[in-house]
Amino acid sequence: MKRSTSLLIKKIAIYISAIIVFVWTALPLYWMIATAFRPEREIYEGLVIPKQLSLNSILAIFGFGEEYITVGSTITPYMINSTYISIIVMVVSTILGVLGGYALARMRFPGKDILSSLSLFAYVFPTVVIMVPIFYLFSMWKLVNSPTGLILALLSHTLPYTLWMLRGFFQTIPVDIEEAAFIDGCNRIKTIIRIVFPLSTPGIVATATYAFILSWNNVLFPLILISRTDLQVVSIGILNYMKADFVPWDRLMAASFVATLPPTLLFFAIQRYIVAGLTAGAVKR
Repeated sequence: MKRSTSLLIKKIAIYISAIIVFVWTALPLYWMIATAFRPEREIYEGLVIPKQLSLNSILAIFGFGEEYITVGSTITPYMINSTYISIIVMVVSTILGVLGGYALARMRFPGKDILSSLSLFAYVFPTVVIMVPIFYLFSMWKLVNSPTGLILALLSHTLPYTLWMLRGFFQTIPVDIEEAAFIDGCNRIKTIIRIVFPLSTPGIVATATYAFILSWNNVLFPLILISRTDLQVVSIGILNYMKADFVPWDRLMAASFVATLPPTLLFFAIQRYIVAGLTAGAVKR
């Protein structure tokens, strides 16, 4: 009787804790969405549930409607720039991560263990600490206010993660499978293409998705390296809605909501790969 009561209390405590965490996490998201779709006159009323729903704010940030001029430029160029840069960063970091991760997981060469540890050393220091040398170097190399410079800076942030994750995932694939392919006459490249890649699809997809999200959400690199308006990305474009004397909360929340859609849709589209990839890559067999 005491044991069943104790288990019941534990279950109740777990459920209550889960509800608190969910509310704490979901409340800011709900308020952002509710503010984006409520009429401007209701924003300062403090209503939890909007009385009416309106698309005026969403249309305004894309340049439609009569009032969009009062909030500055539209979000469309920022979305295009972010999509372009994030896709390039995702593709390059995934390709290099696959090649480097496989080499760290399978090949033998001097300093491999040290290199594996150093792949995460980039995350030891806060990003703001390395921004001064990065800006200094990029200034000498004429890479400030350049998409190429921003892509290289973002790669310095995403590539260590892709290397470490894919290395861990490749280590979960039994070596016997590759050795059997070697016996059947496959060389290293054919083995990687025909054996390793199909088995590594969940890990590669999960890693590529996270690299895209890291690039999309980054604020510091584009804030420091990009000052030209036509090259700014969506994370900086949202900041442009915040004026010194006036903040259009409906437009700001609408822009924030639109900016969350690409990574959110990408996550839900390949959710099963992400769960399988992160689970397998986190444990070495």
